[in-house]
Formats: sequence, C-alpha cells, structure tokens
Amino acid sequence: MTYRFTRLWARVLVITGSIVIVLGVLAAVAVGIAGPDLTRYASDLDPRVTRVVAVVLGATAAIVVGAPLIVAGQLLDAFLDQRDILARIHRRLRKKRAGASVDDRSRLFPPRVARR
Repeated sequence: MTYRFTRLWARVLVITGSIVIVLGVLAAVAVGIAGPDLTRYASDLDPRVTRVVAVVLGATAAIVVGAPLIVAGQLLDAFLDQRDILARIHRRLRKKRAGASVDDRSRLFPPRVARR
C-alpha cells in the first residue's frame, strides 16, 4: 500500500499552514502600513500604539493558526515514512528467515519462538 491519499493530505496541511502564516503576516503588515483608523473604537489610545498592537496580534494569530497545520502535516508524513521504513525492514527480515534455519539450542530466543 502506498498511502498516496494520506501523503497528499500531509502535503496539503503543510501548504495550507504556510499559506495561512504568509497571508496573516502580509495582512498584519498591511494593517501596519495603511490600516484603518483603530482609535475610533477607543479614542483615548494613541494611534501608533494601537496600530503596533494590531500588527503584533495579527502576526501572532497567523502563526498560532498556521503552525499547528504545518506540524500536523509533517508529523503525518513522518509517520508514513516510519511505516515505509519498518515495512522494508520487515521484508528483509522475512527474506533472511526463509533462507536460514533456526537453532533450537539458541538461548537468544524462548523455546516457543525457536521451534517455528
């Protein structure tokens, strides 16, 4: 089994997380450069401070939303890679076991396993 569908979704998660982060940071920069007047909601605050706070919150929100998507996609891809590696090891061990005879006098294996 190749798990192509699952690998596709792992890549989609990584790409989606990256896009969310990039767009969020770009939106934060846009708010910082030519954003709306944020002091109309709280007129007693300094406009520069409110704009800086909006930029920091926007960039932080983008990272908080996008980073878990990237991590989930990479973790899923790592699990699939691990499965492929373990399947390859299992195939090699099965080939070796088919060609070799098991010594019943071996102390490395319990008696049940040595009889197989």
